[in-house]
Amino acid sequence: MGFSNLSIRKRIMPLVFAATAAVTFLPTQLVGQEKLQAGGGSAPALGAGNEPVVVVTIGSISKLMEDVNYLSAIGGQPQAGGMFQMMAATFTQGVDTTQPIGVMVPMVNGSPEPIAVIPTSDVKTVLKRLEAQTGPVDELEDGTLVIAMGANVVYIRQVGNWAVAARTPDVLAMAPADPTSLFEGMGNKYDLAFRVKMQQIPAETRDMLIAQMRQGFEQAMAQQNNGDADSARQMAEGTIDQLEMMIKESDEINFGWNVDQLNKQMIIDFSFTALQGTQLAAVYGGQQAIPSKFASVIRPDAAGYIHAAASISPEAVEMTRTSLNNSLTTLRGALANEDKLTPEQQAEINKMINRVADLYVDSVAEGKMDLGAMLLANEDDFRFVLGGFVTDGNEAAQIVKDLADKVQNETDAPRFKFDQGTYKGVTMHIVEADVPESEDEVRTIFGDVLRVHIGTGPKTVYVAVGKRSDDLLKQFIDSGAADTDSGNRPIGQMRFTLLPILQFAQSVEDNATIAAMINTLAGAPDPGEVNVISTAITNGAKSQIKIGEGLMKAIGTAAAQGQAQNAGGF
Repeated sequence: MGFSNLSIRKRIMPLVFAATAAVTFLPTQLVGQEKLQAGGGSAPALGAGNEPVVVVTIGSISKLMEDVNYLSAIGGQPQAGGMFQMMAATFTQGVDTTQPIGVMVPMVNGSPEPIAVIPTSDVKTVLKRLEAQTGPVDELEDGTLVIAMGANVVYIRQVGNWAVAARTPDVLAMAPADPTSLFEGMGNKYDLAFRVKMQQIPAETRDMLIAQMRQGFEQAMAQQNNGDADSARQMAEGTIDQLEMMIKESDEINFGWNVDQLNKQMIIDFSFTALQGTQLAAVYGGQQAIPSKFASVIRPDAAGYIHAAASISPEAVEMTRTSLNNSLTTLRGALANEDKLTPEQQAEINKMINRVADLYVDSVAEGKMDLGAMLLANEDDFRFVLGGFVTDGNEAAQIVKDLADKVQNETDAPRFKFDQGTYKGVTMHIVEADVPESEDEVRTIFGDVLRVHIGTGPKTVYVAVGKRSDDLLKQFIDSGAADTDSGNRPIGQMRFTLLPILQFAQSVEDNATIAAMINTLAGAPDPGEVNVISTAITNGAKSQIKIGEGLMKAIGTAAAQGQAQNAGGF
């Protein structure tokens, strides 16, 4: 997840994975069973000048067993770790349990050809022990081993202290003498990792995929016969265009998942880079951390916070504008087909949506984003505050005022109180709604009246909810007015802590499962934390997610409580 431009990144990341999967795993031609003879081995070996499209590594058997045991123990299911150990011991005899297992996927004649590498100095012994599962092993004149598995044939060769397996002898010959040379930054650093080199895919293969996608798109559009066809086409065309850009201009994608027992956490790393000189590289190249007026949300006592402050490139601004226009076209089409709305109501809604969209795009067009949100929670305390940069805070206030005029005569409409005063140049507004007596839990949280405090400055918007949240809002404004922030931080970060939220929930209503989770977290090394950091790198971005042991233990406790309750119900 990134934060340099939340809307852009939310669209791009799924496209990254879609492009990767689509291009990498193109259907290969069906290969019949080869004759049992040695291949020529004319293909060049994989290395610095001939890198595979995909490299996947799995941590060593020893690492996996240790980490599975750790996870199953903290999750309250230690028997699962024992079962994994038994299975691993059965199928890995003869395998070096200290080395990672890998799969490399080069492109051969335009198609992906996987090569598996297994750490063993005696593959014949390994295969002999697996004969009941794999069938008999044949051996060619050059020592290559062959296994027929249904309609597929697998060729296996001993290369030093590694066994190499592929679908053809020629592909087998592409394996490097030292497979670990292609595992840089992967291997035992992670339990599971993969790296994708998009530019190793031939251009004609990528063009073919793009053509197939567009053909499928046209076929799907031809079957559209409802009123949303035009808006659906525009939205889909925008998605196809962005996917095409991802396929053509992506450079490298890295992913890693690891169990860090030393620091008692689970880690997920992700990075993406675009090809130098492309539009996509310009989108990412323009993001840099900047000073922020909302960085005070980064507090150790917060139950949760999210902060992002970064520059936005002109290319990213244009991408935002195009994507938003496509989304608005789809939304307008849906409104036009809404039978319960009169034409006048549709026009009013569209007008309001357009104003919000214009304010958003104009704010992005200033070339930066700056926002922060924070949740404070504990027993009998629940307060939320949010602040962000906008190009025109007065327009934001006017949008809310115009909305209030439209709904003031509606049944159970909230009460709007505008221009209630100013604080440090920020105009204060309040939105109130009575909480029904039947909503005991809501009244416990917010009181008899739910109040939303809104502040609008020349270039800022603030929102605060919860008892005494007006004081929290003023503290938030004070911290931004200091204007001493250096911007020396990641472009985006988020933190979530489960314990204070559970403590607040328990103070509202007693719950056995929540009580058990609180008790678990009280003895855990962390209060149930998730931390996310996003930083800019050359032509790209990288993100790291850390999940604390406390959260994993709490989830295990909740699962155990659920199982116990279900068992008691029979």
